[in-house]
Amino acid sequence: KVQVRQGVVVGREGRLPNGEPYHSFLGVPYAVPPLGELRFRSPVPLESFDTPILDCTREKSPCHQKEPMTDNILGSEDCLHLNVYAPAKSSTTGPLPVMVWIHGGGFLFGSSNGTLPLSLISEDVIVVTLNYRLGAWGFLCLPEEGIWGNAGLKDQRLALQWVHDNISQFNGDPNNVTLFGESAGAASVHLHTLASHAHKLFHKAIMQSGSANMSWVFQINPARRVRRFCELLGCKSSDTRVMLNFLQSHEKVTPMDVLNNLLPVLSSDERRRGLPFTFHPVVEDSNSTDTFIDTPVLELLQCKDTRAMPTIMGYNSAEGVLMLINAVRKIDEINNDLARFVPRNVPLATDHAEIQYVAQKMRDFYFNGHNITHEQLDRMTNLLTDYHFMVDLQLAVEYQAKYKTRSPLYFYRYDYTGGRDLFKRHMQLEFIPGACHADELHYLFQTPGIDSTKFAEKDRRNIKRLSVMWTNFARHGNPTPAESNISKDLGCVWQPINSINSEEQEDLSLNCLIIDEECRMAHDPDKDRMDFWKGIYRSYPAL
Repeated sequence: KVQVRQGVVVGREGRLPNGEPYHSFLGVPYAVPPLGELRFRSPVPLESFDTPILDCTREKSPCHQKEPMTDNILGSEDCLHLNVYAPAKSSTTGPLPVMVWIHGGGFLFGSSNGTLPLSLISEDVIVVTLNYRLGAWGFLCLPEEGIWGNAGLKDQRLALQWVHDNISQFNGDPNNVTLFGESAGAASVHLHTLASHAHKLFHKAIMQSGSANMSWVFQINPARRVRRFCELLGCKSSDTRVMLNFLQSHEKVTPMDVLNNLLPVLSSDERRRGLPFTFHPVVEDSNSTDTFIDTPVLELLQCKDTRAMPTIMGYNSAEGVLMLINAVRKIDEINNDLARFVPRNVPLATDHAEIQYVAQKMRDFYFNGHNITHEQLDRMTNLLTDYHFMVDLQLAVEYQAKYKTRSPLYFYRYDYTGGRDLFKRHMQLEFIPGACHADELHYLFQTPGIDSTKFAEKDRRNIKRLSVMWTNFARHGNPTPAESNISKDLGCVWQPINSINSEEQEDLSLNCLIIDEECRMAHDPDKDRMDFWKGIYRSYPAL
């Protein structure tokens, strides 16, 4: 039993792979259920539990979503819960570092459920995982009626406040909190670092395969989206009060209605580009009474910040494998319209003559000027990796080095392939070299019911390396500190990126840890591809 501000939580005991006990407190509510008039609105802190002693031995429902592999509808609107995982043994060195995990899924699907951080807590940290509202529930925006948008990000912020207020009761240190996430979770982490509560509710950040400047993160024209959404659901009124009443009616708008009408809201250009995320973050109206972000991200990235926020950023070498199956199905369409992969951050309209010139440069660079064939799937993977993830992430790294100069910045590329590469195996694409999007999660976290001690030796070694580096960073702000033996195992010290201290210096040498069976330090990974895209961005600077 643990006493928190809202009451008493009762957890359960489990066993780590090394046999040591740990405690988990599952499905702890951190907000009032966002139902009825609270649907789409900012979360309301929970003052007290419904019962003085709360059973927290089982996970609660995830937030409403369609399971991407099956299209099954999952979850509940009453989903604002978190899970706390802590070593059972008493610490001899004082309160433990805390790591708060934000899951990915394009702000559309995903959950912290079934995400067991056993290898992390084996290194004497406390891990908190959380669920936040997704899709329309988390990111619909109707500012005329006080629905400012970004409710899902504000859910995350409220969960961080809960951690700040309560984690000391679990022997966690509220003054040493690391926020980490993957994909949309990493983009969320990046947005938190740019928000006003940074440094107050957390102190370090890890971003895996995501950054806030990626072209899929922010909605385009959210006002058009909500009106189109209402029309599809059967509300033809343009009166925003009528629209909100309709959307908040649980009788008129069911979860199935919401989930079945998300894709038709997308513009034809978004469908063409393969960006199937309907409701996601917005730049909020300046009149917002509960602002998370009200300034364009590129402006925020270029604001000098003298406060120190140690940061890890990185990507997987073959992120684009995740999108490859869909691309192969549309290979003829893509050959006829390669311009669909000109990033939205290149400010050219779809009918602009120059966009075809850029598309031809892409064809020349990636495919030697030829049409894409099934024999070039590795090159197609590179294009998809660059388009969706790598280029904008490396640009975010450069902004960080130039404008957040007091923040130690560690950069990695994850190349490791092994027996836990579940996405590549599921898609039967194991012949594509490199690490797929989200592959590292099957090593960083454990799956209930699967005995990790029976994994291949090299997979167990990869699990140990990731866990030690990530928890060293949470503890010290350095993934390979002198007091750890991890550098000897890696064969190198993970060197941070040197800051850019001159206005004239446009580029920097990216010190990068290559995480593979044999790890090594490298400089400027994928430099040829980055140089190609930097040339494009310089030719067409953001307006």
